Order: sequence, then structure tokens, then C-alpha cells
Amino acid sequence: MALLASAGPAHAYLDPFTGSAILQLTLGAIAGLLVTAKLYWIKIKQLYMRLSGKLPEIDTNQRPE
Repeated sequence: MALLASAGPAHAYLDPFTGSAILQLTLGAIAGLLVTAKLYWIKIKQLYMRLSGKLPEIDTNQRPE
């Protein structure tokens, strides 16, 4: 525990690309989460509308004309 609590020199170098890579990863993760949330929101909304009777049932036995 004492070794983890003590702060020593890191001897690390962060080049300019590191900041932009972290930013890209963060923005990509946020965009992915938003797209996933939107897809699930559409499915939940359709289920609610179908259960409330506002959306007709889809007949899969019907052939297209």
C-alpha cells in the first residue's frame, strides 16, 4: 500500500497525437452510445404503440403485390 500511495517520477512522454487519440476515442464512444440508444428507443416506441393499439400488427403471411 505504501508503494501505491507514494508518487514518484513517471518518466513518461505524451506526444501531441495522444490527446487527439483520446478525444477521438471519447467522441466515437459517445456517438456509438447515442446510435445504440436511438435504435433501442425506436424499438421500445414501436412496442408501446403496438400494445396501445396505435400501430397495426404486421402480417407476415401476406404476399407483396
